[in-house]
Amino acid sequence: MEEMVETIKTKAYGEIKVEKDTVIYFKREILGFENYRYYYLIEMGDLPNFYWLQSKEEPDLAFIVVNPRLFKPDYVLNIDSTDLALLELEEGDEIVDFVIVNIPEDITKMTMNLLGPIVINANKRIAIQAISLCNDYGTKVLMFSNFEPKQGEGDK
Repeated sequence: MEEMVETIKTKAYGEIKVEKDTVIYFKREILGFENYRYYYLIEMGDLPNFYWLQSKEEPDLAFIVVNPRLFKPDYVLNIDSTDLALLELEEGDEIVDFVIVNIPEDITKMTMNLLGPIVINANKRIAIQAISLCNDYGTKVLMFSNFEPKQGEGDK
């Protein structure tokens, strides 16, 4: 019987065990990373709702991704029908979408790429990085645009 678990090297956690059948295949690669097509989605234990999109082929290649609606509730996934066709959707298949996050030293300046969502057919584990048809979206949208630090009890 074939082993259903494999050990991979990750950027954030070193070596970890993952279920082989959870690998995601990118039919169209992430822009700028054309040589890498296989990734795992790994929960970030220290940041709920954030995930590592970890390359299976390159341990040092990982992206932080999040559901964009957590920070922009009115976000709409609007992609070209050609992009949609790459996902091989059938009735009952679930689409999951994420956006890539950039976390600078000052976390209040975190940005997300709404223009290039990661779209996954969760049932078939097929993904693409699409181009959003929404003209209002950018590649560096502040996640905390209304961020105001809370004042401590002694602050005035």
